[in-house]
Amino acid sequence: MSRRGFLKLVLSSAIIALIGRGLWFSSSRKVLRPPGAVVEDKFLRLCIRCGRCIDACKEHGSGTLEYATIADGIKVQGTPKVNPLKAPCEAIGGRCEGLLPCVKACPTGALRFVRKEDIKLGSIVWDGRYCIAYQGGECFVCVEVCPTGAAVRRGRRPVFIDSLCVGCGRCVYACPAIPKALKLVPRGEKRVEDC
Repeated sequence: MSRRGFLKLVLSSAIIALIGRGLWFSSSRKVLRPPGAVVEDKFLRLCIRCGRCIDACKEHGSGTLEYATIADGIKVQGTPKVNPLKAPCEAIGGRCEGLLPCVKACPTGALRFVRKEDIKLGSIVWDGRYCIAYQGGECFVCVEVCPTGAAVRRGRRPVFIDSLCVGCGRCVYACPAIPKALKLVPRGEKRVEDC
């Protein structure tokens, strides 16, 4: 191998290693976990990426669970995440309340049964630039579909009360704005710690 060829090989290997390290240690965003998920470091150790929770959600729930992709980060790729654009989580006020089929399907304990009061997947972020009501329209579908009373009408805009919001994503799923005026983020999520 020529000296030039060797240097190209070393340089390309270094670049690939840096990119891989960046993807491993930093995901583009935190993912929304199913109800009853243990704290993230333990979750990643326990989750075997079998997809049983995702299958149970499709069969007995709303179908909101899907596999995290490489865009979420290599570290979390293949683990379950909630996608409120696909469907809301129905652990509160829906077909999964008290049943949690995703938790029952988990063979490793990465998901644990939790009381209704301990479910909080995340919080809502509102963007008035896209909100139909805030722009003068007649839409308050987010307030209408909220199962916990966390979405309330204040003048021409919806307000989301974090302490009441369980992060089910019903409002995100139902929002007719394009792009959506609402986003569900894992801020304030509750995770099982005693494991």
